[in-house]
Parts: sequence; structure tokens; C-alpha cells
Amino acid sequence: MAGKFVRRMIQTGSILLLAVSLFGGCAHTWSPKQAPTVPLESVGPLGPGLSVNLINDQPSTTPQMFAAIGGHTHYANYNEWTDFFIRYWGEALTKRGVVVGPQSMNTISVKLDDFRFYQGFAKVRTNMKIHLSSPDNTWKKDFDETDTSGWSMGRAFGSVIYHAVEKLMQDPEVLGRMKQ
Repeated sequence: MAGKFVRRMIQTGSILLLAVSLFGGCAHTWSPKQAPTVPLESVGPLGPGLSVNLINDQPSTTPQMFAAIGGHTHYANYNEWTDFFIRYWGEALTKRGVVVGPQSMNTISVKLDDFRFYQGFAKVRTNMKIHLSSPDNTWKKDFDETDTSGWSMGRAFGSVIYHAVEKLMQDPEVLGRMKQ
């Protein structure tokens, strides 16, 4: 009799654990890893006379949900992603002769947010918003960027950052903010 009771408890516990797993789903927090390097052939030297101090203007460090697919929820810490974006953009600018750092009088505040993820057939699409502004908010420019990948969400996010930085390094308004 005790053996039947123990088996029944194990079965009930297993079913309960399975139900909690299925209904609770899995949560994934995505952190930036890498993005392809923007080649000099794509965007050449930007010349002397440009400098910029890139500042993280994203106050939120709490992971924000940007997708829920099939019981899986996906989160991103926008502050962490903004830091990654600033480092990546700063390195690309430095390779092109732009002075990047706090010694510059030209400050651009940067904020990434509103990530989106869409699962398609054999490819994924990611979206993000990039907000640029002067510290006193007299100048602002927003970008809605999107990209797709046949591989993974991580590659799609790396690709969207790559293309966004490539675009920023060719934008006359953004480059105008960097003139000394």
C-alpha cells in the first residue's frame, strides 16, 4: 500500500513539474557578443577635424522583454547594449581618424531601446531604435533599424548594429555634430 502511494506521489510530482515547465516557459536574456567589423572599403577615412564623446544615455539596467515565442521570453538590458554599441561605433570611428573620447567638446548621447524579434521561415528579423541627441537636447536624431539573418537572433542583432554604424558614419547630420 505504501509503495502505491509513493508511486502515485512521484507521478503527480512529475506531471506537476512538467506542467509548470510548459506553462512557465523559458526566459532568455540576450547580451551583446560581437558584430562584424565595418571595412574601410565600405566607409573610408573621415578625415581630420572630427571628434566626439559618445555617452550612454540609457538609464534602464533592468532587462526588458522584447519577444515571446512559443513559451520562450527574450529579454535585453538596453544599458548594456548601448555600452556595446558605443564601444563598437567608437572603434569604427577611431579607425577612420576621428578622435573619440572625453577630450572632445562634441558630445553625442546614445540610447538603444525598443528591440523587436520576428521569427520567419528559415530566417529571423530584429529591429531596434537608436536615439542620438546633444546633452542639452537641442539636437536629436532617431533611427529605426532592422536586419534579417538566416542563422540566429544573435547574428541578426550583430548585423543590425553593423549596418546602423555604417549608416551613422555616412550621415551628414551625425558627422556635422563631430566637427571641431
